[in-house]
Amino acid sequence: MSLSGAVGWWDEWQLRILVLASLFMQYLLYLCVWLRRSPSMSRMRVLVWIVYIGSDAVAIYALATLFNRQKQTLDGGSTALEVLWAPVLLIHLGGQPFISAYSLEDNELWKRHTITLVSQVTVALYVFCKWWSGEKRLLAAGVLLFLFGILKFAQKPWALRTASFNSMPASLQVEHKGRTYSLEEYVQDAKKCLLDTEMSGGRYGLRSLSNYMFVDRSVPYSLRIKVLSGFMHSKYEYEYKELRSRLGDTFSMLYTRVQSFGTIYGSGFMFFLPFLALSSIVLLATSRKDGHEEKDITVTYILFCFTAMLEFLLPCMVLSYMILAQCISSFSAGFLMKHFEGWHDMVSQCNIMSFCVRKKKPTFLMKLAAFNFLREFVNQHWYIKKEARAYQITGVVRQHVEDGWKNYICGAESYRKFNELRGQWALRRHKQIGWSLKMNFDKSVLLWHIATDLCFYHPNTSHQCRQQAEATLRSREISNYMIYLLLIRPEMLMLGSRSDLFTMASNQIGKDMTEEILAGEILSMPPSSDNMISDARRLAQELMVLDSEEDRWIVIQGVWVEMLCYSASRCRGYLHAKSLGDGGECLTTIWLLLAVMGMETLADRNHRPKFQDEEEKVEEIELEEALPVNKKDEKKNHILPSCSQGRAGHPAHDDRLV
Repeated sequence: MSLSGAVGWWDEWQLRILVLASLFMQYLLYLCVWLRRSPSMSRMRVLVWIVYIGSDAVAIYALATLFNRQKQTLDGGSTALEVLWAPVLLIHLGGQPFISAYSLEDNELWKRHTITLVSQVTVALYVFCKWWSGEKRLLAAGVLLFLFGILKFAQKPWALRTASFNSMPASLQVEHKGRTYSLEEYVQDAKKCLLDTEMSGGRYGLRSLSNYMFVDRSVPYSLRIKVLSGFMHSKYEYEYKELRSRLGDTFSMLYTRVQSFGTIYGSGFMFFLPFLALSSIVLLATSRKDGHEEKDITVTYILFCFTAMLEFLLPCMVLSYMILAQCISSFSAGFLMKHFEGWHDMVSQCNIMSFCVRKKKPTFLMKLAAFNFLREFVNQHWYIKKEARAYQITGVVRQHVEDGWKNYICGAESYRKFNELRGQWALRRHKQIGWSLKMNFDKSVLLWHIATDLCFYHPNTSHQCRQQAEATLRSREISNYMIYLLLIRPEMLMLGSRSDLFTMASNQIGKDMTEEILAGEILSMPPSSDNMISDARRLAQELMVLDSEEDRWIVIQGVWVEMLCYSASRCRGYLHAKSLGDGGECLTTIWLLLAVMGMETLADRNHRPKFQDEEEKVEEIELEEALPVNKKDEKKNHILPSCSQGRAGHPAHDDRLV
C-alpha cells in the first residue's frame, strides 16, 4: 500500500477506529479495579494510569474528529449514522464506577471536569442538531442516548467534588454529641473500660472515628470511649476484619462511585440508565437503514450493544451478590466480592543487605537499564517484596498498646509520654543502648535496621531462632517495612525524613557477596568515627551481649513496635488516604488501630494546650516575681511533695519511664 493509499484508508477508518478504541478502553477501565487493589499486580498499576488518562483523551479526540468530519460533509448521506456516535462518546466520558479518580489529586480537578462536561456536551449537541438527517426512530434513539450520556457524564465531576479533600469534612458528617471529658477523665475512663472484663463487644462506631481521622480532626473523647469499649472486648479476628473493611470503604468513597449507589438517586441511576441504552438498541434495530454503509451500521450496533452490556454489569453484580448472600454460603458471596470489600493483608519489604548484594550483582533487567538514574530507580522499586504479614504485625501492635494501658498509663502525663515512645520502654532495662534513639528518627530507623540484620546473621544466633521464633520474624518484617517507608515513602515515615540516608549507607557497604557473609564482614570491621555502618555494628554488638537469645529478640521487637507506632501516629490522614490510591500501606492499618485503641492522634498533638507542668512553671515564675524578697527565700526552701505516687492516686510502675 502506498503512502497516499494509507492516508486515504486512515481518513476513511479514523473515526470508526477511535470510537471502537474508546469502547475498548471503557472495558479496560472496568477491569482496572483488580489491578488497583491486588497487591500481586502492583507493578502493572501504571497501566491503570495510562488507561485512565487515555480513555478521556481518545473520547474527546473522537468527538473532535466527528465534528470536523461532519463539518466537511454537508450532504449527510452515508455519514448520517455517525452522528449517533456522539452521545455514546459522552457516555464513555462519564467513565466507570470503579475508578472515578486514579489519585487523590484527581478529586481536586472536579472544576476542570465540569468545564469539560459543558464543552463536550455542547459539541456533541451541536454536531447532532446541525447534521442530523436520519429517520424518527433513529432520532428517538439518539435522544435517549443523549439523556443517558449527559446524566452519566455529570456524575463524574459530582463524584470528584464529593471526594475532594476540601469537601470531605462537610460530606462525612463527623459531628458527634456526647459527654465532655477532660484528658485526665478520659484516660481514667478508658483505662477502666479496658480493664472491665465483663463488658461485651458489639458495633462501636468505627466509621465515625475513621471519618474524623482521615480529615485530620480531633476525635471527641466520648466517641473514643464508645469505640474502645466495643473494640477491645471483641475477638481480634473480628477487630482486624473491621479495620480492613473500613479501609476498603474509605477507598471506595475516595476513588470510586460505589458508595453513591447506596443513595436513592445513585440506585435509581444504576438501575434506570442501562434501560435507556437497551431502548436505544431496540429503536436502532427497528429503524430503516437504507442508504447507510454496512460498515457504519456494524460499528453502530457494536457501540450500542457493548455499551449497554457494560452498563448492565454493575446492576447484575449487585443483584448476584445479594442473591448469593441470602441463598448460598457466605464463602461463595465472599469469593464474588473479595475485590470490593475489605483490604489486602500485604506488607512491603525492603532490605539494605539484599539491596547491596543485588546492586553489586545486577540482574538482566538491571543491565537493560542503561542510565544510572534509571538503574537506581529499578533497583529501588522493582525488587520490593510483599509479604502477607499485616495480620501478625497488627496483632503485635495491639498487644503493645494493651500492655501500655495496663502497665504504663496511669494518668494524663503518662498517657502523653506513652505516645512519645519510640523504643525507650523496650530499652528501660538496657539504658546502655539508649544512645541509639537519641538522634533523628530516620537515622535511628536505618541504624536499627542494619543492626537487626547483623544480629540475625550473627554466628551466635541459632538456626531455630532465625526460622521459628515469632519475635525474630516480626522484628525483621517490621524492620524491612520501616526501611521501605524510608526509601519509597519517606513522607509517611516522618515529616522531613531523608531517603538519601539509605543511599549513603549502601555506598558505605561495598562488598560483593551473600547477605550472611556481608553481615560477617561488617561485624569484623574496625571501629570508625562518624560512620553509620560502624554505629550499627556497635549497636549489634551491644544487643548480642544481652541475657538470652529470646530476650534479645523480644527487646528488638519491642523497639520496632514502638517505632512503628511512633511513625504511624505522626503521619497525616491526607497521606494515609492518598496511599490507598496506590494500593495502601500497613502503616494506615496501624494508624487506625492506634486511634481505635484510644491513643493520641496527630490532631490532638497539634491542637493540645501546653502541658500542665509547663503551665504551673509559668505561674510559679510569675508568682515569684510578684513576691517580696523574703517570701522568695521561703519559697526556694519549700520542699515539694513527692510525685512517686503518680497521678490520680495510681501508684507508679517500676518499669515506667520517668
